[in-house]
Amino acid sequence: MDGHAHSIRCSTFFRQTLGILVAVISALALCGPTLAQGKKPNFVVIVADDLGFSDLGSFGGEIRTPNLDRLAKNGMRFTEFYVGSTCSPTRSMLLTGIDNHRVGLGNMYERTAPNQLGLEGYEGVLSTRVPTIAERLKAAGYRTYMAGKWHLGHSPRHIPAARGFDRSFSLLNVAGSHFDLRGANQDSPINEFVEDNAYLRKLPRGYYSSLTFTDKLKSYIDEGRKSGQPFFAYLAFQAPHDPLQVPKRWLWKYKGKYDMGWDDLRRQRLARQKRLGIVSNSAQLAPRLWYIPSYDDLLGAAQVQQSRRMEVYASMVEYLDFQVGELIKYLEKSGQLDNTYILFFSDNGPEGNDPIQQAKQRPALSGSAWYPNNYDTQFASWGRSYSYMAYGAPWAQVSATPFSGYKGSAFEGGIRSPLIVWHKGMKGGRINRGALMHVKDIPATLAGANGRGMQGRSWVPLLTGQSKNPRSDGGIVAGQYFGAQFARSGSYKAVWMPKPFGKDQWQLFDVSKDPGETRDLSGV
Repeated sequence: MDGHAHSIRCSTFFRQTLGILVAVISALALCGPTLAQGKKPNFVVIVADDLGFSDLGSFGGEIRTPNLDRLAKNGMRFTEFYVGSTCSPTRSMLLTGIDNHRVGLGNMYERTAPNQLGLEGYEGVLSTRVPTIAERLKAAGYRTYMAGKWHLGHSPRHIPAARGFDRSFSLLNVAGSHFDLRGANQDSPINEFVEDNAYLRKLPRGYYSSLTFTDKLKSYIDEGRKSGQPFFAYLAFQAPHDPLQVPKRWLWKYKGKYDMGWDDLRRQRLARQKRLGIVSNSAQLAPRLWYIPSYDDLLGAAQVQQSRRMEVYASMVEYLDFQVGELIKYLEKSGQLDNTYILFFSDNGPEGNDPIQQAKQRPALSGSAWYPNNYDTQFASWGRSYSYMAYGAPWAQVSATPFSGYKGSAFEGGIRSPLIVWHKGMKGGRINRGALMHVKDIPATLAGANGRGMQGRSWVPLLTGQSKNPRSDGGIVAGQYFGAQFARSGSYKAVWMPKPFGKDQWQLFDVSKDPGETRDLSGV
């Protein structure tokens, strides 16, 4: 998706509007209420990479996610939570509470356009001009830990240890193997990892991303217990980002589960979402994207291959959930769970691009031979430690049910994430479908009085029952990514998606009633 030319052509209005919004939001930034009631609470923020809105059982999915579903059942679910359409912009806002264009990630470093090179806000690393939530909480007496994908800079002054984390174990790159140092493409063939300030030449024995990240975080928390300080822990899973790979004994957990195909599965997920109360009874599925065929039109061999993609993806999501359960068990056993807030969400929508298919379709393109030369891309190997496979647009639209679009899009499928917030003191089982929320709000919520200068809004009144919506005054959430733009206030969302993925014009939707963005109201 290349929106650079469009971005130059039509972004003046959006920049002016965004400037006004930023000024208003900044004036309303949190400066008072906190979640602390006596003893300072611990905070655990868990982020999945490219997980879809409907993948969890508690959000309508058939994938087994008992640990996250338990958090959802005993905590709160929020269905109108917005993130960036790709990973590093979201991560920059999560760590600062400020719009990604103001903190160096106006675009992903890997996608920086020629006209953006050298411009403030497009440095491709997390700006040192603003403090991170780790730095703010550290100053407030917290121990700070991070394990997982960073994707906000590689140099010594931009790694987690330099941005407020007492202990950290991090993948610095965008993606790559979940078992070894192999990178994601020819531009990033070998991944970089750091532990604290040390750049690693090899990975721990038995390394698998979800396992090792969780184990590292548990060890850091345990090590810090003797300090008596509360902690902030950031667990940034690399899963289920492609390549889709799982430990050997998890390879066949979903064999045959997806033989019905993507069309039937989308309908099944929507029906469950309605029963659960995740979406309104009037919600309709977004139409199948124009370039996705009907599953029933595929030949038998093609169906077998396509269903295998989703089988591996589901195993990867279940394994992530298993590791969340291991973290929860540790916190409970060590007596720290009852004073801990846990937040879970995805950095963006599901990934619909398939680099292997793109390489096959454009063999003359530079880098096309890199994948088969560095990974096994054959069907028989899919899911194994040495393989590379992505699940593609058809299954990404399933993961995004009932929305249109996926990662990289300004339609709901790219920017709306499941959100779970848990604390023992909460009244469990509630689903909030009305609160308009944004990833920038999280630092403002955690920082309390230390959150001055942030653009997000605190969820403290929402989580403590004093309010039902942090933007009940008509406050707006907005974003611009790759030429795609959106702004939402209340139930209504204006969106501009460049062709061929959109109409290259402004559209208006009532996304509270029409989350699939099927009825354009701009001409009404």
